[in-house]
Amino acid sequence: MKVEQFLGKEVKYDRLGQTIYNPHSPSGYQMICDVRGWGAIQNLFASTKGAIDMDAAGKFQDEMGEWIADAINKKINKQS
Repeated sequence: MKVEQFLGKEVKYDRLGQTIYNPHSPSGYQMICDVRGWGAIQNLFASTKGAIDMDAAGKFQDEMGEWIADAINKKINKQS
């Protein structure tokens, strides 16, 4: 099997589970990967007093997940 076959025609990002998945698999949801790095991400949004802006950190993690899914989809489209 080739990677393109496993990925299908597109992938999507799930904000609730922080996963990238193939919505067109036989099961309707084949997880491709987790968007990880919360330990590092949250510290990007820490104030000098140590308080973390959790909303900004969560938004950044979702933006990163969308960015990665978009990059995968662009490669899928380029190869088809």
